[in-house]
Amino acid sequence: MSGQYEPEGIYLSLPLVGNPLLLQAWGEYPEIYGRYTYNGVRLKGHIGIDLGAAAGDWVLAADSGRVTEISVEPGGFGRYIKLEHPWGESFYAGIVAPVVDAGQTVPRGHRLAQIDATHRRYPTHLHFAIRILPYNRYDGWGGYSDPLPYLYTPNLETVPLDPTVE
Repeated sequence: MSGQYEPEGIYLSLPLVGNPLLLQAWGEYPEIYGRYTYNGVRLKGHIGIDLGAAAGDWVLAADSGRVTEISVEPGGFGRYIKLEHPWGESFYAGIVAPVVDAGQTVPRGHRLAQIDATHRRYPTHLHFAIRILPYNRYDGWGGYSDPLPYLYTPNLETVPLDPTVE
């Protein structure tokens, strides 16, 4: 895809239309995220990436897959969707109005939901994460991996935000 080389053979499309801003990268702010646990293990840092988006923007499937979960984590990720892929799973949080159903198979780029404007204290965004098989939920990352090396992002700009600022 576009000359990008990825040794595991996982090539993901951006889960948003256009060129979103990278607001928070993988692993950032360990001093903040270390206050939280996943499966009883303290987190080592931010377990995904936050991509800036406008309220109502469409969230797109980064790869073809099957919708395995649509749920809500109050006080955390808010509403989210998980997709299962041959290589693992993708996770999309900070959404409203899902337009897919659990069990549904979707192609790459399929609309999943829209961005929620009300669940976060800093700019509206999509929290995007991936787990690559085999993964370990007890590794301090909840089994998640940095999705950025697998995304085709030739024009991704970074605008870091401090999550401690209200």
